[in-house]
Amino acid sequence: MISNGMQTANTKLFTSLIILVGIVAGYIYYSQFLALNEAPLPPAAGSGRDGLSDFKNLKINFSIFDNPAYKALMVFGQVPVSPGVTGKKDVFAP
Repeated sequence: MISNGMQTANTKLFTSLIILVGIVAGYIYYSQFLALNEAPLPPAAGSGRDGLSDFKNLKINFSIFDNPAYKALMVFGQVPVSPGVTGKKDVFAP
C-alpha cells in the first residue's frame, strides 16, 4: 500500500509533467517548429501606392438617366412609408 506522502509526491510529479508537456507543445506550436517549409505570401503588388492617380481622368456616363425606360419609372404607394402604430409603448408591460 502506498503511503499518503508517496501519493502526494506522485501527484505533484504528474502535475509538473503535464505542465511541462503543455509548455513544450505550446512552444512547438507557436514557434511553427513542425510547420511545412512553405514560402511566405508575397506582398501585394503596388502596396506602396495610394492608387488615386488611376481616377485622375475618370469619366462617368450619365446617359442612362436619359433613357425613356428610366424616365417611365414611377413611384407606387406612399413615399415615405408610414409604419403607423406598431408594438407596445412599454415593452415590459404585461
